[in-house]
Amino acid sequence: MTTVKIFRKAGLGLCRRVIKQAEEVLKDAGKVVREYQLKEDPVMFARDILDFRAFDYQQKLLYDASKRICACMGRQTGKSSTIAAKALHFASTGRNRTILIISATLRQSMLMFDKINRFINSGEMLGALEYRTRTKVVFSNGSSITALPCGNDGGTLRGYTADVLIIDEASFMPEDVIMNVLMPMIATTKGYCWMLSTPWDRNHVFYKIFNDARWSRYHLPSNVNPLIDKEFLEEQRELIGEERFAMEYLAQFVDDSRSYFPVSLIRQCASDDTYALEGELFAGYDPGGKESYAALVVVRRIDDKLYVVHKKAEKGKSYTEFDAEIADLNKKHPFKLMVDQTGLGNPIIEHVRELGMHVEGLTLTARKKEELLSNLRILMEDRKLVLLYDIELHNSINAIEFERTRAGGFKFYKRNGTYDDLGYALALACFAARQDGVKGVIIKV
Repeated sequence: MTTVKIFRKAGLGLCRRVIKQAEEVLKDAGKVVREYQLKEDPVMFARDILDFRAFDYQQKLLYDASKRICACMGRQTGKSSTIAAKALHFASTGRNRTILIISATLRQSMLMFDKINRFINSGEMLGALEYRTRTKVVFSNGSSITALPCGNDGGTLRGYTADVLIIDEASFMPEDVIMNVLMPMIATTKGYCWMLSTPWDRNHVFYKIFNDARWSRYHLPSNVNPLIDKEFLEEQRELIGEERFAMEYLAQFVDDSRSYFPVSLIRQCASDDTYALEGELFAGYDPGGKESYAALVVVRRIDDKLYVVHKKAEKGKSYTEFDAEIADLNKKHPFKLMVDQTGLGNPIIEHVRELGMHVEGLTLTARKKEELLSNLRILMEDRKLVLLYDIELHNSINAIEFERTRAGGFKFYKRNGTYDDLGYALALACFAARQDGVKGVIIKV
């Protein structure tokens, strides 16, 4: 081999090594650039790491670096998915960060936590996971996300601190818990608070914050989501009534100043506390009419408290079909049934008896209606009624409005664009439970 060929071969090998080294340097530099981009760009992080492609309005929320965010959003706007992605980005871009998701109930907190788990399972985050339980995930960088319920008084939450506090469905949580238990969690960490909810009443801290210019605020009705078509929204408007539609899909707050059961009273009775599965069962049945719902509510009496354990409301179904469904439920879990026999109630009572149920009718005169609803209100004020966390039930109770008569009594009516059938079914069930000599059946549900 000539000297020239030797130098050419040596030079070619050197070039190849230099190129390979350069490629490795560029590859490492690319990783650094990508890591920097993912850290600085939460929308890119959501897309590339979590496989979540955010709509424009969701991107604005992801990019928002404000320490105080209030999002009042309609149903199916993706607020939980957006905040879940934002939480994972925050957890990934700093060490030892504590993120708490808190809702009125653990069930509600778990809805967002489950979205977080799905994001982890579907993307690159799985490799960064240190360990997880049903309510907590911990990453290799020491950051964690935990789902918790607030309960009625927030007693189980005292002592927690957080870098990010996510308050989900804030409108349905007790105001004093938010202000006196939750907000102090970020006092020493100079942390972030992201508060989100569908709206409810105006006499609550969520409404005050929604109107507080110091917070970064979002007001997004359901129609911002391009996946929701107008036909669906019109169908929902007709199905659930104008006011409930305005609240749930247009993200508008309720004025309940004339309600006999104000939201603040309903809120204090709502709980997901566990309780014994044995006790007497009582049911109330409001047959409704052509333009309203047939409604059934079942309560369980344990000691001196009543617990709502089942509710059902359907519109447009014949009373014979609805009666048959009630009879099927009664065969599995026998209960004493009280029916509103005002108007067309007598044929319904006869049919229910033919189906083998123990039933009593109640004609709702003005005085009897006052007695019925007053009994329900007293139970709620004394905290002897525990409600399901169910927006349909809550709205139906809240829809019952009143005015005082010249004789000092009450006149009741329902708010325009609402349905009160579940509210009356609940009142009937509670009235049945208070009657002397009622013998329930000890069962398990």
